[in-house]
Amino acid sequence: MYPVTSDIPPESPYHSSPAPTAKRNRGLLGGLGALLVAALAYGKYAFLILVKIPFLLTAGTALVSVVAYSFLGGPWFAVGLVLMIFVHEMGHVIEIRRQGMAATAPIFIPFLGAAIFQRSHAQSPMRQAQIGIAGPIAGTVGATVALIFYGETHWVVLLTWAYYGFLINLFNMIPFGMLDGGWILAPTSKWVQVAGVAFLAFLWITGTISPLVIIILILGVPMVWQRFRNPALDAYLTSGPAGPRIAMGLAWLGLVAYLAFFFLQTEQMLTPFLR
Repeated sequence: MYPVTSDIPPESPYHSSPAPTAKRNRGLLGGLGALLVAALAYGKYAFLILVKIPFLLTAGTALVSVVAYSFLGGPWFAVGLVLMIFVHEMGHVIEIRRQGMAATAPIFIPFLGAAIFQRSHAQSPMRQAQIGIAGPIAGTVGATVALIFYGETHWVVLLTWAYYGFLINLFNMIPFGMLDGGWILAPTSKWVQVAGVAFLAFLWITGTISPLVIIILILGVPMVWQRFRNPALDAYLTSGPAGPRIAMGLAWLGLVAYLAFFFLQTEQMLTPFLR
């Protein structure tokens, strides 16, 4: 807005009432409106192109996430975080496709991680558990590789990548709702999910993790509640042979122990660089 100032003489042709200002504002708003309409008109075509070419959709959303995360810790931090998330999600994709089902490439969502979409469901709770654990396994391998390369190069950026890789995958092992741990331990007991939600809520209340975890709580609580309301669902999830279910529980426990150990190790290794 351009205010009318008192230093313009009344006889000047540029002296006016607020009417021209209103016209200019209307013109500006009209221009912005036209720009928005054009963006919506042509943006949908760009979106369709991205959807039709999965690589572009993954690369495009990854680039947006890198830019967003750069504001938190700089470009190298952002690249490492997106890379660790990508490796984790590709573990899920590979296992889904190994089971003969279709899945999208990872689609990144800034500050929420990434998502993949299955076009069909796993044939049993145990197969879904296998899909669930494949992501943390791949992510753990990625974080371990970063740690090994740090040992060879002593480039602290790689240590930072390893640290966040172990953290991301350890967080995902919490046995609750949409988190991988929820799918991995779903064939064991519904009470495991209750323990998971309690632990997740504790971390959120104490400020240990991001407030955005409330989204995970909102999405996950109905899933846990359904297991108590629907005995048939709980019976289906725990219907498999005891041997594979116990083995999956032990695999979860072993992976959690590995992730927790190396998360603490990398945290201690990073401490001197933060002083």
